[in-house]
Amino acid sequence: MRAIVYCLLVETNEGLVLIDTGFGTQDCTHPTLLMRLFTAYIGAPLDIEETAVRQVRRLGYAVGDVQHIVLTHLHLDHTGGLPDFPDAKVHIFKTEHETILHPKGFLERGHVPAHWAHGPKWIIHDRCSELWFGLNAVRVIEQASPEILLVPLPGHTRGHCGVAIATTNGWLFNCGDAASPFHRDADPHQLADSFHPMNAMPAWFVRWMVGSHVPWLRNLIQENKNTVELISSHDIYNFSRHQTMPPAA
Repeated sequence: MRAIVYCLLVETNEGLVLIDTGFGTQDCTHPTLLMRLFTAYIGAPLDIEETAVRQVRRLGYAVGDVQHIVLTHLHLDHTGGLPDFPDAKVHIFKTEHETILHPKGFLERGHVPAHWAHGPKWIIHDRCSELWFGLNAVRVIEQASPEILLVPLPGHTRGHCGVAIATTNGWLFNCGDAASPFHRDADPHQLADSFHPMNAMPAWFVRWMVGSHVPWLRNLIQENKNTVELISSHDIYNFSRHQTMPPAA
């Protein structure tokens, strides 16, 4: 496969907020065996220049400007950059944080404990006080503008969440690994130019991998075409489209 790991950097009145951290610098310089196997499988390079911390600096920011990190879940391809931002507050849903101490099943063992060996400043969320398009959600940073919500989408892991970000044109929704562009039954966009290299896998296996939310995600973007933009964590097609779009005025 050829894949990316989406990381989003959001400018807010509470400082920069990083949504997922991708691979970190120590993954590039001292990758674990699990990391080497994973990146070889998905076709993602361990390029230190593509790490979030290097890209943040190229944008003219300091590492300390990243005040908050919001994680969809704790798999190795989403947490590698945590040590590169040691002072940031790290927001995670409670049931996902529990997978560190008590993993259940194969999918909850895709961790690299070195990613949090530095002792992150965990902010653990467990109370959903809002509704977002019919789903329970929790506001990540109370006074932050734009608004950022954690939206539980369990399945890929028990505490897996999507992250919804309010924009001037509606919502940008990173559904994490609750969907995938690599199988017809997990692809919420079903684009004409999508290539599904995992179609040989049975649908039941793909549902086990990503969870049961794909039909809901498809309805979400079909019914809210002008107000919700959906991305998933490894969506190379969406990423390529944004790379070719002209910069916003």
